[in-house]
Amino acid sequence: MSRKFDFKTVIDRRSRLSTKWLEVNEFTDSLSGPVIPLWIADMDFKSPPVVVDALQQAVEHGIFGYSEWPADFFALFCGWQEVRHGWRIDPQWVLPCESVISAMDIAIRANSQPDDEVIIFSPGFSTFNRIIKHTGRRVIDVPLVENERSYSLDIARLHAAITSRSRILILCNPHNPIGKVWRSEELRQIAELCQHHRLLLLSDDVHQDLIIGDTPYTPVASLDPQFADLTITFTSPCKPFNLSGLPITHLVIKNAEIRKKLSDELEELSVHQPNMLGMIACDAAYRHGAPWLDALIETLRGNYALLEKGLQDIANVTLFHTEGTYLAWLDFRKSGLTHAQLQQRLIKDAGLLPNSGLKFGTNGEGFMRLNFALPQSELVKVIDRLARCFSRSH
Repeated sequence: MSRKFDFKTVIDRRSRLSTKWLEVNEFTDSLSGPVIPLWIADMDFKSPPVVVDALQQAVEHGIFGYSEWPADFFALFCGWQEVRHGWRIDPQWVLPCESVISAMDIAIRANSQPDDEVIIFSPGFSTFNRIIKHTGRRVIDVPLVENERSYSLDIARLHAAITSRSRILILCNPHNPIGKVWRSEELRQIAELCQHHRLLLLSDDVHQDLIIGDTPYTPVASLDPQFADLTITFTSPCKPFNLSGLPITHLVIKNAEIRKKLSDELEELSVHQPNMLGMIACDAAYRHGAPWLDALIETLRGNYALLEKGLQDIANVTLFHTEGTYLAWLDFRKSGLTHAQLQQRLIKDAGLLPNSGLKFGTNGEGFMRLNFALPQSELVKVIDRLARCFSRSH
């Protein structure tokens, strides 16, 4: 690689209004020292230099007026999808929006009625549950099947969950929090069921560029034009390029009727145009950020390997396979602790603040989601603290 990137420097984020780091302020130092936040899904790495440079130039220019996308941006975005993921899409299919959450909320409202059912998988991203309930729709939770350090979908269970009030199925690929990258045959089964029952498929693919395992990422809409007709795919540069403070989302919608409906709703609510700095960061990331992203993925693979090796000898902690994202799904059920006791030990004894597994569904009891996108020197501290607190019973 012609240019080296820095993923080793530990950056102090405490004074920068970081949600991730402000959360630990309510905790005093633990027995192991200052609490390390490992919960929310942003990285403790600086964004790509090309993005920082583009933003610095914009700040130096000093005018932050109404802005438009560069003329070639949507062709650039489609080129990114084709080169990185083998997905050929038309620039006309792409709708920009401020955030995935607001876009998904609008998509649910525009394509269903109150008391209609929206299907999700668990353990799953907790915000899906919140959005569905907030829109007055009913959550239909289909638990995934736990295997040996992984999960699979029982297609018969999914089929049985669909009723005459079911309107939408939400997919997450890669799947947060378990790091599962859905295989093409699994996606085909899901899409065929949606097609048969006339369900709209909302596919949250914001971690699409963070594949660290051997299973390739496949957009469900790429498998068949008929699947594309019933799918809204949500993508974002925020996760791979650490831009969550500049929220920006792109919806890929082949179906012209669905796309027109969503476009009208987004514009009506004035969330169709991200802010100027978000657009500049996004353009720089997709235009020039590929070398940095490749180096990031190598770093994340190294971090995951380090975590996997470090946890091998800790009998009370089991690491599930992570194929995508920078989020590890840790099983503490062998510790014999209740979930409340587990959280207490992690905070008070280990000085670690991961996400509670219960946040992702009742089948997350005894689990924690841990963000490993941090310098390896910090990850070594995390592993050492886990070893001290869970290698033996207390």
